[in-house]
Amino acid sequence: MLCATACLQAVLAVSHAAIRWLVITLLVFMTGCGVSELQNDYGRRNGPTVFASVNGTAVFGEMCEARGHTVFSWPVLSPRLDKRADCIVWFPDDVDPPSRDVQHWLERWLKAQPNRTLIYVGRHFDAEAWYWENVGLGNLPIEEQREIGRRRKKARSDFGQSVKALPKSTDHDWFTLDGQHRHRKITALEGDPAWLEGIDPAKVSMELNTRLASPPDAEVLLASEGDAIVFRRPVRKSQLIVVANGSFLLNAPLSVHEHRRLAGKLIDQIGPPPQTIAFLEFDLFGEKTSNKDPSFGPSLGFQVFHVWPTNWIMLHVCLLGVLLCFWRYPIFGRPVKRESESSSDFGLHIDAVARLLERTGDTAFAHSRLQHYRQVARIDIAPRTTGATSARDSDSLKVE
Repeated sequence: MLCATACLQAVLAVSHAAIRWLVITLLVFMTGCGVSELQNDYGRRNGPTVFASVNGTAVFGEMCEARGHTVFSWPVLSPRLDKRADCIVWFPDDVDPPSRDVQHWLERWLKAQPNRTLIYVGRHFDAEAWYWENVGLGNLPIEEQREIGRRRKKARSDFGQSVKALPKSTDHDWFTLDGQHRHRKITALEGDPAWLEGIDPAKVSMELNTRLASPPDAEVLLASEGDAIVFRRPVRKSQLIVVANGSFLLNAPLSVHEHRRLAGKLIDQIGPPPQTIAFLEFDLFGEKTSNKDPSFGPSLGFQVFHVWPTNWIMLHVCLLGVLLCFWRYPIFGRPVKRESESSSDFGLHIDAVARLLERTGDTAFAHSRLQHYRQVARIDIAPRTTGATSARDSDSLKVE
């Protein structure tokens, strides 16, 4: 388990608010009496665990919003997306190139209006393996170090199996997919000077697995040892930007300062704000193109009841709410009508004054107030009593 000092240092080392919340969330999931499960839903910025998932895009979305852009998520290529979006960001959860239908829809969308941007991020990176490889082990017990090592090896193996079946080379209109290159860390950067400005290659923690080679008409913005990382291709008066993988754009990698700088340079390519940016999030088994807009907007809905640990938390909250309703609102038996109190009853005033004196808790003070009242009342009554006595004495004298 990460010790309290290490947790605090990790949080304080992060300056961006969204990244800080990501680190805190990840540390919460790592605290306890053992190494807990890690959220790894890929390519999502909308949902109950968007910041907890190391493979999510919520942090990148918040960076876009911080630049003044409007950001939303959309589950299908539909007419409303066609009209509303100025930029589409797509993190497909599929190592294969886009299908023909999806490609044609997106290209038609790019050509329909000028100054549009499509950002395609290849699925040739998994932040779960990256996360386990970058977890500090110095303060952890031996058993947990072994467990983290086992999970790191499993995550790397699972991801390797997903890309193992890719062919050696596949030509696509947007890029050439080469699936035979081996995994390697990026230790040097080259490309557009504007992208390299302020970036220290020694501080990046990026990697390349499958390669996406740029076509001849593309402009390479960022590369490493001849392998393209980010390249741009004009589509009429719009642009297609292809990113080899999300090793500097997903939630967990964005905890690295140099990665946030590179992500900011990618956001600069979208254009001056305000722009409307749509994060494309296809349903796994749903349709990808449609002539009708979905009847629902991006919302959590009942997804919170299907994701741990929010499902257990919400279940207990609902149960407590039901018990509260049964305790507070039901009326058992026949209702009783309370008698209304008269506002002219002087006895209510006496009771109220008595309660106030009782709340003071000072018996001597209460006695002094009563004594004061008796003295005032005696002075007020004495003249009337004296006058009445004199009148009776005068009458008695007359009678005598």
